[in-house]
Parts: sequence; C-alpha cells; structure tokens
Amino acid sequence: MASQNASNIVFRKDYTAPDHQIESIDLSFDLIPTCTEVTSKIIAVPQEDRKSDDLILDGDDLTLVSIKIAGEDSFPGQYDMRPGKLIIHNIKERTEIEIVTRINPRNNLELSGLYMSKNNYITQCESEGFRRITYFPDRPDILAKYRVVIRAPKDYKDLLSNGNLVEQGELLDGRNYAIWEDPFPKPSYLFALVAGNFVAQEQKVTLSDGREALLQIWTEPANKGKTEFAMQSLVKAIKWDEERFGLDLDLDRFMIVATDDFNFGAMENKGLNIFNSKYVLADENVATDQDFANIEAVIGHEYFHNWTGDRVTCRDWFQLSLKEGLTVFREQEFSADMLGDESSRAVKRIDDVRVLRNSQFPEDAGPMAHPIRPESYRSINNFYTTTVYEKGAEVVRMYQTLFGKDGFRRGLLEYINRYDGTAATCDDFLNAMAESNYEDLSQFELWYSQAGTPRISVETKWDEIAKTFTLTLRQNNRTFPGKPAPKPLMIPVKIGILDDAGNDIPLQLEGEDSPDGTSRLLILDEAVQSWTFRNVSTKPLLSIGRGFSAPVIFNTEYTREQLAFLARHDSDLFNRADAFEKLTLQMVDQFITDLSRRGAQNAMPSESYLFAFEDILNDDSLSPAYRAKVLEMPSENYIAENRVLIEPALIREACDLIKRRIGQRLRGSFEDKIKNNQTPGLYRPDAADAGRRALKLLSLSYLAYAQDAKAMQQVRNLYKNANNLTDRLGAVNIAVQASLPIGEELLSKADVEWKSEPLLNNKWLALSTQLRTQRGKRPTVDLIRALTQHPKYQDHNPNSIYALLGTFFRTGGPEFHRPDGMGYQLWVDSVLFVDKFNPQVAARLARALENWRRYEPTLSNLMYKALKYVSEEKNLSPNVREIIEHALTEPV
Repeated sequence: MASQNASNIVFRKDYTAPDHQIESIDLSFDLIPTCTEVTSKIIAVPQEDRKSDDLILDGDDLTLVSIKIAGEDSFPGQYDMRPGKLIIHNIKERTEIEIVTRINPRNNLELSGLYMSKNNYITQCESEGFRRITYFPDRPDILAKYRVVIRAPKDYKDLLSNGNLVEQGELLDGRNYAIWEDPFPKPSYLFALVAGNFVAQEQKVTLSDGREALLQIWTEPANKGKTEFAMQSLVKAIKWDEERFGLDLDLDRFMIVATDDFNFGAMENKGLNIFNSKYVLADENVATDQDFANIEAVIGHEYFHNWTGDRVTCRDWFQLSLKEGLTVFREQEFSADMLGDESSRAVKRIDDVRVLRNSQFPEDAGPMAHPIRPESYRSINNFYTTTVYEKGAEVVRMYQTLFGKDGFRRGLLEYINRYDGTAATCDDFLNAMAESNYEDLSQFELWYSQAGTPRISVETKWDEIAKTFTLTLRQNNRTFPGKPAPKPLMIPVKIGILDDAGNDIPLQLEGEDSPDGTSRLLILDEAVQSWTFRNVSTKPLLSIGRGFSAPVIFNTEYTREQLAFLARHDSDLFNRADAFEKLTLQMVDQFITDLSRRGAQNAMPSESYLFAFEDILNDDSLSPAYRAKVLEMPSENYIAENRVLIEPALIREACDLIKRRIGQRLRGSFEDKIKNNQTPGLYRPDAADAGRRALKLLSLSYLAYAQDAKAMQQVRNLYKNANNLTDRLGAVNIAVQASLPIGEELLSKADVEWKSEPLLNNKWLALSTQLRTQRGKRPTVDLIRALTQHPKYQDHNPNSIYALLGTFFRTGGPEFHRPDGMGYQLWVDSVLFVDKFNPQVAARLARALENWRRYEPTLSNLMYKALKYVSEEKNLSPNVREIIEHALTEPV
C-alpha cells in the first residue's frame, strides 16, 4: 500500500504490494439500527515476497467485540490496536481469522460504510467505506470471494447483496434472513448490502450467448411506476456493450437500488448497483429532458463498470482514472450512439466539452491542479474530480482518435484479457493499447503524469504564388514550482481548411502525390512543429481541433469576421459551435468594456455576430437541439475563466444586456421558432422532441430578457398548460433569471404544487438560488440562508445540500460574490456545519473559493479572509483541510 508520512499524505511512489491476500470472506450481519453486529471470517494467505508477517487491517468507528485466530480465542500479544488499524501478528501461513464488531448505522451521517436512509439499510464502500463495517485490508488490490448472510427483523422483507441469492427464509425467532454468494473475486470497495421494504420492476433479457439474465430495479413503494425508463436504459446498455465491444453481462441477476440519501451519483457494486434516486426515477412530472438523458448515461456508466472497474479493477487509488476515465468515455460513446444523427451526436460532444471547459480547465489552472493519475493525496475523496473523470475520458478518447474504433476495441479487449480478475494500472492499459496497435506510446504516457491544460500557439502562412499553406504549432505546458519542467506531449490535432466560399479544401501535404480527404489528423509531439499543404489556391481559413481531438486550448488570432465565417460554414459541427462560442466571448468582453467605460446605452452586438446568430437560428438543416445548444449564452463561470480578472457583477450585466439586445433584434425569428417547435400529444423524452423543446425555451428566454410583454404571458401560459416538467420548470427558470415580474409568483406556485415529491423539492431549491436581488427587497443571499430552514430543505441530505448551497456557491454570480461579504459568510457557516457530519460533501462545497486570487481585489480579499477563518478551525476534517490549504498555499 502507498504509505503515509507524518502529515498523513499518501504518495504513489510509496506503493508496495500487500504482504497478505484475502482468499475469501464470510460476512454475517445482524441488523439493528443502533447496534448492528458484524461477524467477519477471512482466510488470510501470506505472500512469498512479503516484507512482514503482520496482517494489517483497516477499521474506523468500530467497536471490537472479539477476535479468533485459527479457531481459537485471541490472547494479549497476538494483535495490536492503533488509530485506524488492527494489526494481527505472525500470520505465516494460510489462516482463518474471525472478527466480531459492532457499528451504529443510524448515527452514520457520513453515509460511508453501512448507514440508514429513512429506515432502509444502505452501504457505500468506495473508496474507504468498508473499514467502517469491519476490520479488513481495505485497499483495491485485495480481491476476495464474498459470502454474505443478512439477518433482519421480520418487517425487512428485501435483503440484498452482491452475486447470487442461494437461500432466504424466516428464522425461528421470526427474523428474516438471506444468503448471497458472489462467484467473482472483488475488492472491498465493491461490496454492497441493502435491506428494507422495496418494490422491484423486473425484466428478463437474452444475452448474446443465449443465456437469460434477470434485471431488477428496486425502489420504495411510493416510487413504483417511475423506473421504466431506467430499465430500458439498462437493456440498451447491455446490448450496446455486447455489440460495440463484445462484452456480455456475466451474471444471472443484475440489480439496481435507488435511494434518496447518497453522497455520489451512483455506485457500481458488482451485480448490485446503488443509485442516487435522481438517476433512476423518472416520468414526465418529475424529470426533465436532461434528467432522462442523465439517467440513460448514468445507468450506462455504472453498468459498463462491470468490466472496466469490477472485472478489472485498479491497483491503488492513484489509478482511479483507469476505471473512471475509461468508463466515462464508454458512457459518452453509448449516449452519442443512442442519439443517432450527426447533428444530435454533435450536441452530446458539445455538452461533454463544456463540462470539461467549465469545470476541469479551471481545476487545471487552479491550486487543486493534478494529473489524471495524481502523485499524492491527503483524502482520496477529494480526487473524484473532473480531472480524473472528464479529462481522463478525453485521454482515453485520444486512443480512439489515434487508432480508430477498431484499434481501440482491439486494445480494450487485450487489456481485459490480460487483467481480468486482477487489479491493474494506467500503464497496463497504455501498454495493451500500444502493443495491440503496434505503436510506441511512451510519450503519450505524459498525459497521465503532467497536470495543466496544454496551450497551443497557432501560426499560419499562405503563399499565394506557391499556393502553399503552412501551419506551425507550439506547445506551452503549465509549469509548477518545485516540479520538473513539463515535456512536450503527444497531441492529436484534427484540422480542416476552408476556402473563401466556405468549402473544405482537399488536403495534400508536401511529399504526397495527391490529396487525402478534407480533414487530417496531425500528431504534435515536439515543442514546435510545422506542416505545409500544397495546392491551396484560394485564401484559406484554418479549422483546428475538429471534434475536440485533444483536451487543449488553441491560441488562435481569429478576427470577429473569421469566427463568424467559421460559425456559418465549418463542416465540422463541433468547430462550428466552438467558433460561435468564441465569437460570443469576444462580444461579452466588448460589452464589459463598454459598460465600464461608456454605459449600457452604447453597448451593441456587432453586425457580424448578429448575422451569424440569425443564420444558425434559421438553418433548418441543423437539428433544433443543435441550434439551441450553440445559441445559448456560455455560463458565467466559463466566461469568468476566460478573463484575466473576474468581475462577477459586470459579467452578469454584460450577459443580460447581450440577451436583451438579441431578443429585441431577432424578435420575429424567435416568435417563429416558438410557434414551429411545439410538441403536441403525449410527452416523449426522445432526442427529437427534447430538441424542439430546447429551441422553443431558448427563443422564449431571449424574448423574456427583452422584457417582451407577449413573452411574459407565454411564460405564464407555458407553466400553466405544460404536460411535462421540462416546459414547466423551464418557464419558472426563464421568469426568475430574466427578472420578470411573475418570477416570484411562479416560484411560489411551484413551492405549493411540488410539495409531495422529493426530486421536485430539490429542483425548487436550485431554482430559488437564481433569483436576482430586486431594488428595495432583501438580498438573495438572505433568502438562501432562510431556505436552510425551509421544510423542503434537509440539512443532512447531500442532494438537498447540493441543490441549494452547492448551486448557489457555483452559479450565484454577483449574488454570492457580494462586496459586503455576506455570501462568503454563508459559505463559511455552511462548510463548517456540513463538515461536522459529512466531510465529503463539505469538501465539495469548500472548493467554491479555490480560485480566489483571480477575482477583483475587494472580493479576493474577502475570500482570503473566509478561507483563513475556516483553516483555523481546529476540528476541521482532512477532506476540507486539504482543499483549504491548497487554496491558500498553492500559486495559480
């Protein structure tokens, strides 16, 4: 195991293989809310190359009852107790060890280990939760076979665990019991137990090898009828993995359980996935189009872990991206394949890249920057990050970009064949890819070890006489104090060249006899490289990074007119959207300058911008979903990250004013889109109808920002008459964000009408954070503080905390970043309160201030004081302390 130093920092370089493996574990649970007894029988097997005969077991918040070694009661001297450890001495041969512990699930508010959600028992063991159940070597490179006996009072009829149900019934004392055996060895973080009263939707599916498997989705009885979409998503995921990668479901039974109390989105426990309810439950009244899409994606993600995470797991937690980056990529490909047409697939790609740019690029540029395979951590829970997940997925995607779909599949299957049933590393995956495709990927390995987002300077030169076009690229990778200078990465760069009519030019490199297509993949693997193309007879315009071929930033010198041209003509739909986004960022910068110098009356969008906007809006060859995605304003956070100095109030004012000007200018086109994108009849969450709703809501939003009286009535009517949550919630969101007079009215109606549904309660809380402070009324931050006492808010529930506080800290803009510091005081109070019972959730809230140095001086100073105040709390958890110390000490 990677060791810890005096500061409790774990280093990847210190990894050592375990001295003992665990062949099998028999677990017995006697479930009582405040005093559950757990009996664990393990078979410990010493390894030939061990460095010690001591068997080191992890344990947190356990009451030790007894230990038996080789069937005999233990005696003093056979074991030692240390903080977080139970050390059993002299295990020199295969030995059975029985340990009895007691735990208190009712008081387990961290939601790690075995805890209670309402009256149901639930487990969450990744990454280090199993040690809160029993003493065990709680590390992912210990793979054991599990047999589980669950005994519970008779009112608990559903007793679930991993693997196959071999026996169930009633005991003589009236309690129920169940026995489960998992035929596949697994690490402790994949153990799962659920006990309660549920209903199950069941479906049998025939697999590609002819076997039949039972699929079950378990929910509380009140949610019966909300799992059909999740079930069909699971069936699609199973079939897709069979067809795309030849990977079959290896179990006779696959189960999903939904719970309201969960720190994560979902957990891939072998054969018994546990899900946050919001990623399972759906119908037209409780889920939006985006919720349906998220359910399909997350169901797919957790199922795909069955092979990339469960059958082949990670050796240590530094290798987390091995399973998560790979599985996020598989999830993204699955979701894109479910959409079908090219325009809809482009929407998915745009969404994925926006997540990366909005969340991961700032992480790469901030104090918490780390490679996708970190070198050290204090709390591994802080490294379930967009770097490990989303950037990790982009690194995996580059293998497919380099080798094509067939080459990627070949490499993935080689990786699985080599390491099935074992714990692997990122290097193992890279080597399988390299050897399967006969390529040297030694330089590509740097993507795993270097942090920061590469910046690529782009220079072009057209020789009109020689009819040549030369492209020169220069890598510029972030340097870190005390770290070696970064080396050039291996970067796949997909390009095209447009002529002055907007057509793709056939690409012929110097030395080639003839053109080879209109898109080319260039490999940038030096600090500076140039390529020259022949027979470029008209003035060219470069389209670079097509399809977002690598997670980098291209520093280009496009004019507004060139960006507008690309936004109207680029054949690559991702780059077309990207050009328009860059043009919008230029517009925001111009408006901020105009607002700070001359006032709002002089701020007007350029004609080239408006022309490009209208051209995309009215281009019926593009799907409604694509047009809606391209034309929505970039998030305020993304705009902020693209500025040297962050001024939240000016950013919001500029965005609102641009939307108002566009709404005024293109009123007729927007009204036409609203009229022509209705979705009559029964609600369908398919891509086509969802796209029409998105374009309709986008058009209505721009008109609302223009304070159009007709639009305000349309917003009211949409809320009143909608047959689906997408339209209903969209109406409230438009009214609130555009500061329409009916905003608070609709929010109040939603408060009353959505009372009985927990999923809607959280949506209502999130909507409330978007209210803008009105003149003469209390500031929004006061409302947020008051809402922490609202009946809809559950102060110990992660979903509730994220919906209210997480949304406000992340998207509150000038309402959170107030010059009087009230927003930061709420942040201090919230982080310290949540940290007392759930450090994982508190650490996520804490990250809201990590890039404090980049804000205007007044706000920056206030954020620094807030961070210092939290840092001085003596009982701060390691999770939060790691975030705060990085924010205060790491340079940006």
